Amino acid sequence: MNIQDKVVVFQLTQDSNLFNIEDLKSINVGKKFFIADVREVSIELLKKVKNKFVKFDQTISNLNGSFVIVSKFSFDNDLKIVPTIQEAYDYIEMEEIEKQL
Repeated sequence: MNIQDKVVVFQLTQDSNLFNIEDLKSINVGKKFFIADVREVSIELLKKVKNKFVKFDQTISNLNGSFVIVSKFSFDNDLKIVPTIQEAYDYIEMEEIEKQL
């Protein structure tokens, strides 16, 4: 399984507009795996937009997909947060293997 072909990776910076994160679902029809690279975003901003990530995660989970955040900060206990892009791919791949068992 080449998981990288099935994943949408998007990078958010300190200046990114997070108001329309829900639009990712309609832009990437057919994709159900998402990685948000927020390594350049401050912990203060991450805490402010955490609820948007939680809502997006719930939506993707309801579609039987996965949403992983790449960050140098752990800002929520329920979100899947890893320090590197490779670990995000690995996490998604492991989740998919578990679903097949």
